[in-house]
Amino acid sequence: MIRLLGAALIMGACLWFGAYFALREKYRLEELEELERGLIYLQGQIGYLSAPLSAALEGVGWRMNGRLGSILRQAAEALSERQGESAEEIWRRVWQEAAGKTFLTAEDEKNILAFGHSLGYLDRGQQEKSIALLLRTIEGELSRGRERLRKNGRLYYGMGTLSGLLLVVTLL
Repeated sequence: MIRLLGAALIMGACLWFGAYFALREKYRLEELEELERGLIYLQGQIGYLSAPLSAALEGVGWRMNGRLGSILRQAAEALSERQGESAEEIWRRVWQEAAGKTFLTAEDEKNILAFGHSLGYLDRGQQEKSIALLLRTIEGELSRGRERLRKNGRLYYGMGTLSGLLLVVTLL
C-alpha cells in the first residue's frame, strides 16, 4: 500500500513538473500578447491624443490585466512624481523590481528595457517608431513562442510522464 502511494506521489510530481514547463511558456505568450495590446494602446495615446507619458502609461496600465498593468501603473506613478530620475531610469527601476514576478524571459525583459532608453526625451514621431520597433520584436517572439509551445508542449507532458514511470519502475 505504501509503495503504491509513493508511486502515485512520484508520478504526480513528475506530471506536475511537465505541466509546469508547458504552462510557463503558455503564460509567457499570454503576457506578451497583453503587452502587445498595451503598446498598441500606448502608441494611440501618444500619437493621436498627444497625452503626456505618465498619463498614457497610467491609462494603459488600467486597461491591461495582471502584473504587467501593475508595472505600467507603477511607472506612471513614478513618472508623475519625478524625484530627480529620468524616464529611462524610472522605467529600468520599475522593470528590474518586477523581474522574476512575470513569466517573461530575460530576453523579453532586455527588449523592454531597451525600449526604455527612448522614453521621455524623443519627440512624438520617434516615440511611435520606438513603440513600433518593440511591437515588431514582440510579434517575432510571439511567433517563435507559439511554434515552440506547439512543438514542445506535448513533449513536456510526455517527459514528465516518462520520467515518473522511470522513477517508479526503478524504485519498485
